[in-house]
Amino acid sequence: MIRTFFKKHSILLMAVGTLLAVAAYEAYWLYGLYHTQQQVLTTQISSLLTEAEGYEYAEKLRKSLGTDNRILYTPSPNPQGKVISIAMDSLKGKPKEITVHRIDPDTQAGKVFIAGNFDIRRVDELFTLSLDSIGLPLPHHLCFFRDGQAMDSVSTAGYRPAKNDPVISITSNLNTGTYQLRFPSLSAHILGNMTGVLAVSAGILLMVIAAFGFIARALRQQRDLERMKNDFTGNITHELKTPIAVAYAASDTLLECGDLGNNPNIREEYLNIIKGQLDKLTGLVEMILSTTLENRKTLRLDLADTAVKPLLEEASAQTRLSAKKPCTTTVTVRPDDLTVRIDRKLMSSVLSTLLDNAVKYSGVQVDIRLDARQDEEKTRISITDNGIGIAPQDQAHIFEKFYRVPTGDVHNVKGYGIGLFFARSIVEKHGGRLTVESEPGKGSTFHITLPAE
Repeated sequence: MIRTFFKKHSILLMAVGTLLAVAAYEAYWLYGLYHTQQQVLTTQISSLLTEAEGYEYAEKLRKSLGTDNRILYTPSPNPQGKVISIAMDSLKGKPKEITVHRIDPDTQAGKVFIAGNFDIRRVDELFTLSLDSIGLPLPHHLCFFRDGQAMDSVSTAGYRPAKNDPVISITSNLNTGTYQLRFPSLSAHILGNMTGVLAVSAGILLMVIAAFGFIARALRQQRDLERMKNDFTGNITHELKTPIAVAYAASDTLLECGDLGNNPNIREEYLNIIKGQLDKLTGLVEMILSTTLENRKTLRLDLADTAVKPLLEEASAQTRLSAKKPCTTTVTVRPDDLTVRIDRKLMSSVLSTLLDNAVKYSGVQVDIRLDARQDEEKTRISITDNGIGIAPQDQAHIFEKFYRVPTGDVHNVKGYGIGLFFARSIVEKHGGRLTVESEPGKGSTFHITLPAE
């Protein structure tokens, strides 16, 4: 049972497994990319804050030394991370480099010492300007800690830190302490930068889904076509055997019963039976052969200017004669001398097919209207009946080969699902279109639209 299930649903299971594998790989790759971007952004933010602190220190140093020379801050820690370099860019001569130890307010260590703490608000102001310059205008909260105690803090844009907001800890190069930065939307910013990558990943996943959907649809259509072909073969075989059997029976009766053959009335009756069955066989064979017309590239239409009104009147007259129930037809042509360039024989077969369906799928009283008119550069022929109609879900399939609409309460309707397929193929070879408008219980209208002369 399990083996049967896997065999029946192998394509579906393979598709689901592939989609899960692709989705898992993309999720893993995106997760790693997100963390890489997070690390890069954290490093960049730390560097910007360190620079802002250095600029503030350089400004305090310049004021402390009482010089108007520009002081450039260039951190270059030794392996112990306790030494920085300050270059005094004098207006004359070469810049003078001063080595300064990390400032420690308690021990006052360092060759150059600036009394008092840094102005954290000034540091944050410089830091915010740096964020804006690289396109990171993130609201944040900056707090300076020494020995685990918060010394001072500042927030931008009225931001109040929450417990779950991400924290970036940055050790000060100049003060003995640590800065803590909190951002409310760091993840949103990272994901915003990854929008293109996320879109491409989603597109790849959708393409895989669409590919498997297309394959599944093609396989389903193939199975449906195979089923319809098998049904057609079974039905047509039965229909072919029946007239053959009847014709054989009638001919055997005439041959074996000599007295019956001498009676003109009985002989004529049996011969008419044989002829009727042969006509039925001929019609069935022609219908089967017509299904190959669309594949015959050598088919040439015998086009000629044809008067539409006589064509429709002839088709409607044949329908009234062949119908085995009351049938009325109405023909309207505007203008009365309307002509169209068609293959008269093939188009007559199309009309016969549509009219025959109108009779089959109507009740005890058949009412058919044939209307033809010229509309701009098109000629439209419409055939309207008072039959059972066609459900919307079937209208998209009625022109497919071997497809048959369920007949509902009409149980005596026989067919092979190739008539409308044949009709559409012939109309399209004329450069036209065959469409349908229908509503269950209110009849159907088939429209033949052909290029005008």
